[in-house]
Amino acid sequence: MNTILTKSIVVLLLTLMSDYASAQNTGVIYKDSVAYYLDTNYIWPSLSEMCEKYPTDKCPSGHNFIEKYDDLFAPMRDTMDKFFEIGILNGVSHLMWDEYFPNAKIYGIDIRDYSQKSKGSGIETFVADQSNRDDLQAFINTHGSGFDVILDDGGHAMDHQQVSFGFLFKHLNPGGYYIIEDVHTSLPRYYPDPAFKVNKDGSNTTLFMLEHFIRNFEIVSQYMTVEEMTYIQENIETMDISYRITRHHSIMCVIKKKM
Repeated sequence: MNTILTKSIVVLLLTLMSDYASAQNTGVIYKDSVAYYLDTNYIWPSLSEMCEKYPTDKCPSGHNFIEKYDDLFAPMRDTMDKFFEIGILNGVSHLMWDEYFPNAKIYGIDIRDYSQKSKGSGIETFVADQSNRDDLQAFINTHGSGFDVILDDGGHAMDHQQVSFGFLFKHLNPGGYYIIEDVHTSLPRYYPDPAFKVNKDGSNTTLFMLEHFIRNFEIVSQYMTVEEMTYIQENIETMDISYRITRHHSIMCVIKKKM
């Protein structure tokens, strides 16, 4: 069978499936070349409701970042194409994103190899140190650019958060969102672990960098190149720092890129 004929059959099948879906009051979603029928009257669960199935620390019992994501991500649920989260650990949040965004490809990086655990899930994992530009470039070389959302839930150290932000922001789609979770590690009063690498005066912290931008419209970071800082400050449309009143003193930041 030649290629043209094969493509014609595929197009015919997809057309017939869509016609059937319309007649049966269903919708068709294609994920990894597989068609799924969905009842158009079905009410999809919110992220908060999905927390029972996927109990990540983003849920109400933890930092409760999910409350923010419910409003932010709902309009993008059907249109999300590439979603990239830094930090895998047990992989629960990646599985949640995979179910929540039916048309999206989910990506994750971690310093540990999770390829065997993620095998067969459809989630793309990659071994990388988020504070190493060569590792981040290797990830981009493998999986491409053009992410709709990049979410940093990685190591939470100051260099981790800021190197990743500096390097990856240019790989975010126009109008996309770069999210930094656990910015509260900038507060040594509550998070004194030296692994977070906070200077005594706090001048190197991610929170200080974000607040400085709000006050001065200028990104200043000892962990970024001049080119990275300039690109970020010229391409931020909005910056929203959120403090959640929890036992963790939870802080996150959502940065929207200009169109």
